[in-house]
Amino acid sequence: MNPELSLCAHMSGLRAGDAAPQLAQALLWQDGAIDAVVRCASCGEHALLRLLDWAPPHFRLRVYSLAALRVQDSALFQRNLARGSCQVGRASAELEALIASAGPSERLVALDVASERVVASAPLPKGARGEPEAFPARLPRAPDARWFHVLGLEKHAATSEAAR
Repeated sequence: MNPELSLCAHMSGLRAGDAAPQLAQALLWQDGAIDAVVRCASCGEHALLRLLDWAPPHFRLRVYSLAALRVQDSALFQRNLARGSCQVGRASAELEALIASAGPSERLVALDVASERVVASAPLPKGARGEPEAFPARLPRAPDARWFHVLGLEKHAATSEAAR
């Protein structure tokens, strides 16, 4: 983790109803991004988007952490991916290096993956750990709704509303 990095003002200020940050590179995908490099539509800065929780039964509403990522680190990873030297199955160390180059998780965002809209957004609470482990070990058990609670959302009710 690079403690000197911080999110751009646009991503730090995401609010409900805003468009989700633009996907630059999906690192892990399952009916929507699990881990991804995203780009700010306003200034082009990059960030690392990592899934912290999702809401059953439709899994359309997902809570992510956002951490700043230098554009050059993202570009190097994408260049290596294009060369074929960075496929996750063959070069997980490069993926781990990209994740390690990001700043600390600063923000939580709940995204409706179908509409690509921000449902809720909040700074990571002081003392909360938003540095997720490897997927799927990082996901909390189904009744654990702490990330939804921080965002002022009901884990199960929010999904049914988002699915309409």
